[in-house]
Amino acid sequence: MNIPYVIDNQDHKLADVLNSLLAEHKGRSLDIVSAYFTVGGFGLLQQGLQALGNFRLLLGAEPASGQDIGLKPKADVVRGLLTQDMERLAFSEETLRLVEDLIAFLRREHVAVRLYDRGFLHAKCYLFYDDKSEKGWERLLPVAGIVGSSNFTAPGLISNRELNLSHKTVLSDEEAREDTGEGEHNTTSSARADRSRFFVSTEDVQGRILEERRRIKSTVGARAIIDLDAWFERQWGDSRDFKQDLIDLLDASKFGRKEYTPYQVYMKALYEYFKDELGDTPSFPIRSAVELAEFQEDAVKKARKVLARYDGVIIADSVGLGKTWIGKKLLEDFAYHMRQKAVVVCPASLRDMWERELREATISATAGLSSLSN
Repeated sequence: MNIPYVIDNQDHKLADVLNSLLAEHKGRSLDIVSAYFTVGGFGLLQQGLQALGNFRLLLGAEPASGQDIGLKPKADVVRGLLTQDMERLAFSEETLRLVEDLIAFLRREHVAVRLYDRGFLHAKCYLFYDDKSEKGWERLLPVAGIVGSSNFTAPGLISNRELNLSHKTVLSDEEAREDTGEGEHNTTSSARADRSRFFVSTEDVQGRILEERRRIKSTVGARAIIDLDAWFERQWGDSRDFKQDLIDLLDASKFGRKEYTPYQVYMKALYEYFKDELGDTPSFPIRSAVELAEFQEDAVKKARKVLARYDGVIIADSVGLGKTWIGKKLLEDFAYHMRQKAVVVCPASLRDMWERELREATISATAGLSSLSN
């Protein structure tokens, strides 16, 4: 096939180019290195990948921020990202079947997966070889290489604005003729010279020129792919096996076959129900003149989250559970620690009580009367 030199997911989508190459490489070899991988990326190339003779996938990690550049990735950062991606996927019959197919593909003997964890590996490269599976894992006949910015993910293969360059060692006649400029004029001139000196036909001269151009372009492409192949082998040698880890990760997701105990299911249900309340709460100084019971402290933490989000909160506990004390704690946050003005609006019968409570807690707030009756 004719591989475009520039693949950007606009004029040419990488998934289309890779699938065209895979269709011509049944029973042969492919290496991929990617800083990230998703199930969706596998789905786009699934049919072609399953027809390969052998396949190697090298995973790395990208810096999450500028502070990470130059540092080694944290332990299990790739595992965490992959797990997070699996959790975000909507549960559907199609995705369930895709994950099952991916697990089955990874279990094949001719499939290898490794993880580079000596530093951040930000590279993306796709290397095709003409070697068949009976030759083992050796890569002796490189034929095409694509290197650039596209990760092995669905967005990286079809939708993100990427920039990838391709190299090829075996060119078609059309590719050999590309960028010739004055090729037809040169061919005619050469034919005349050869005809007068050696009495050869125009077709012979055209064939020689075409073959020479093919040889030059193929030599350039081959050198690039050979260098890429050497680079890949170095990174592969410095990486560790990750195949079983990836299978276990997929199998432990909601799409896998791992069985969970009723207790684990119950705890998961509790977590999903209360996870919004388990996050970080607005921090306030530890010092406090308002001592609360543990269940009242829990109520204050929940109230702080609601206040931080909505700028208001209603405490509606039953009689005798300490709504006044919970209110004092919240007033202490804002009127004492944050030095904000506060007013307590209450029935006339409770005004003296509120003034006394605020004074004992050294909270600067004013107790005002409401228009409500007792």
